[in-house]
Amino acid sequence: MTALPSRLAALAALSLAAASALAAPAEETLRLKFQAAGGDAAGSLQVQFIGYRDQRCPVNVQCITAGTAQALFWVQPSEGAGQVLTLSWPAAEPAKAGGYSLQLKSLEPRPNTRKPPSPADYEAVLTLHKLAGKP
Repeated sequence: MTALPSRLAALAALSLAAASALAAPAEETLRLKFQAAGGDAAGSLQVQFIGYRDQRCPVNVQCITAGTAQALFWVQPSEGAGQVLTLSWPAAEPAKAGGYSLQLKSLEPRPNTRKPPSPADYEAVLTLHKLAGKP
């Protein structure tokens, strides 16, 4: 009968591990002002918004196409080397780094010919999606 408490302890440990794995979101939204940094809830990935190229149609102009924009990020996993990722708008294929896929959802503000935005005005919104099987 002494084996029962150790089996219960093992079962409790497995239950706690499963609960913490379920508590970690598979997808997170990250909002970063220009030059700001943030990361995933688990603390395993840091992302800094380091640059942008904005060739979208200005809000006060009527254009034939919407144009494109790119946001550049320094991505540093908790383990391994950091790298610069360029994410495009409209959203292209997600980029992968540190066990996550990253995708740019928006870059604001849009250009304006009357009052061009300053770099400090820019905010990038991206999604971080935890890749299956990655710690």
